[in-house]
Amino acid sequence: MIRGGVWVAAGAASLLVLGIQSAIAQAPGTTHVTIRNPDPAKWAGKSNFFGRSTGEFVCRPLACPDSARVSATIANSPTRSPDPQALAKLAGRIPESVERANQGVGVGRKIERVSSGTATLRGYPAIVQDLRMVGEKGSMYLSKATMFVKSAMVSISSFSPSHDLARRNRDLFIKAMDVTDTPIR
Repeated sequence: MIRGGVWVAAGAASLLVLGIQSAIAQAPGTTHVTIRNPDPAKWAGKSNFFGRSTGEFVCRPLACPDSARVSATIANSPTRSPDPQALAKLAGRIPESVERANQGVGVGRKIERVSSGTATLRGYPAIVQDLRMVGEKGSMYLSKATMFVKSAMVSISSFSPSHDLARRNRDLFIKAMDVTDTPIR
């Protein structure tokens, strides 16, 4: 009987904690973003269970035409509505950033900017960039989008030896993302 009471008390405490988290997530001005696995039969991986702020997905063997990996992070956005000129200015710093990164990589390795700039993805302002990383084992492409989704900043990075596949997988995960926003009153 005591054991049953302990489970009831533990269950009530869990509901209290979940209720508090639920109330916080629904506060005005908050945005809840969930990165969903678009095809569990094709992609192995998971999101961080506790914070749901990161996720790592790898294409299963023989499910993609080439190796592929997608990672996602969610953080607080510095603003709900970024200024387009400020985003363009930030995107304009990418070539300089790539140049600095090249100074730190070893001999025989190089990072090349394929493209970068601003875009609107799913109706949200974003900074997009495609990089080619050359190393001893050949080339690898990074296709990254940093989206400003109301009060959340979502970065989705896709890696593959194929530029088209990296970009296609980035877009696939962006499409599968769930967004719930509670506007400021």
